[in-house]
Amino acid sequence: MSPEPAKESSLAPLVLRLDPRAILGVTLAVVAAFVTHRGWLCVPLGLTRPAEITLGIVAVAATLWLTEAVPLFVTSLVILALELVWLSPALDPAHHGPTLFLNAFFSDVTLLFLGGFVLSVAIERTQLDRRISRALLRRAGTSPQRVLLAMMIATSVIGVWMSNTAACALMLGPAASMLARVPPGDGFRKALLLGIAFSANLGGLATPISSPPNAIVIRYLGAEAPSFAVWMALAVPLQVVLQLVLLVYLGRRYPSGVKAISLDDEPPRPFGRPQALVLGVFVLTVAGWIFGGALSISSGTVALLPVVVFFGTHLLRAPDLRALPWDVILLIGGGLALGAAVEQSGLAAWATQRLPTTGLPPFVVMGVVAVFAVVVSSVMSNTAAVNLLAPVVVGLEGVPSAPLLLVAAFACTLSMPLPVSTPPNAMAYGFSVDPAGRGEFTARDMIVPGTFLTIVGLGVLAAFTKLWFPRFLVF
Repeated sequence: MSPEPAKESSLAPLVLRLDPRAILGVTLAVVAAFVTHRGWLCVPLGLTRPAEITLGIVAVAATLWLTEAVPLFVTSLVILALELVWLSPALDPAHHGPTLFLNAFFSDVTLLFLGGFVLSVAIERTQLDRRISRALLRRAGTSPQRVLLAMMIATSVIGVWMSNTAACALMLGPAASMLARVPPGDGFRKALLLGIAFSANLGGLATPISSPPNAIVIRYLGAEAPSFAVWMALAVPLQVVLQLVLLVYLGRRYPSGVKAISLDDEPPRPFGRPQALVLGVFVLTVAGWIFGGALSISSGTVALLPVVVFFGTHLLRAPDLRALPWDVILLIGGGLALGAAVEQSGLAAWATQRLPTTGLPPFVVMGVVAVFAVVVSSVMSNTAAVNLLAPVVVGLEGVPSAPLLLVAAFACTLSMPLPVSTPPNAMAYGFSVDPAGRGEFTARDMIVPGTFLTIVGLGVLAAFTKLWFPRFLVF
């Protein structure tokens, strides 16, 4: 009997990536870690040892995220590993331990993402996304530019009244239906997904309930907080201007060769029990996100509702769970763990204490705070960034608290250069209509438009602070 032929291995051959950008990223990360390990920054910068280590971890994370030397979720795991084996031993063991970073990595926000993704999958499985797509196309027409405008407006308006994670999850379903017939590589694909993500972020400006930073600012201001109507009068014009800038920018940066956006001719499934269940759970989840704070129920706890109901009723099954973008969830976990390290190590306090604001006019102080807020919230959640900034900027002398805190909150919301910067960014980055699961764009595809919108947003915010906000606030 002749021997059986050897079976071919199913493993892909190991390929070392020799991309110059990747080599540069790894090199810079190693140099940053080495300099920090040697303790060469403590004395020149006046840092404590934990803060110096955290600065090194931030440098490692930033270089790996920007260069994509390794997959972004791998960088998140590198952050967690460095915090556990390097930073944790340097902190006071009586008050901080490894669980500090583990709790941040697998936190309430992680559950929020999980619930958002599960809602998105359920909407797609029951073809509610196709119903929404058809309704939008009937009203907006089929021109790519008009469809992009309609999707951005819908996302932004929804994001005003609910979690931007939920708004993004709801609109990514219709996006999948619209992209099904758009050729790979067409500019409309990137424009639509980035437009949805950035519009969800901008929706967080409009009302006191549209994003967590706004609620935090309201809490700090107390009796000085602007009313709901005044807040909208301040923020909605800012939001509209930035939406128009975003529309023009995406249309020109990602031109489409498609004449018309169309859906397949097959009508969606009849509206039955599964669709009613998904719609009902979606409404209850959104209501929980809006009003859960009054009942002391966190957003992550509310996000468990769709997970339990949809999998418990077998509307979704185990393969759907395995198909969720876990790499994006790990990516956000790394950002949360990094934010915890920045706060607990004293690096955030060190940086805020060195804000160059002494003797400056109030308008310039607001500009400094806005720029610092953008930088900080680029690598950590905007909620954590506002929590760090609020007690510091309230204590700045010579500047009214109300406009300063509002500017800080708006600046944090406008910070969106990286997939890790905001939940909608991460969701769009992990979105795919490819059967192989490949995303529509890389992190670098998001960095350029995200940085552009952040810089333009700061400029528009400065103009509004100077010309529009004084009509409603005392400066």
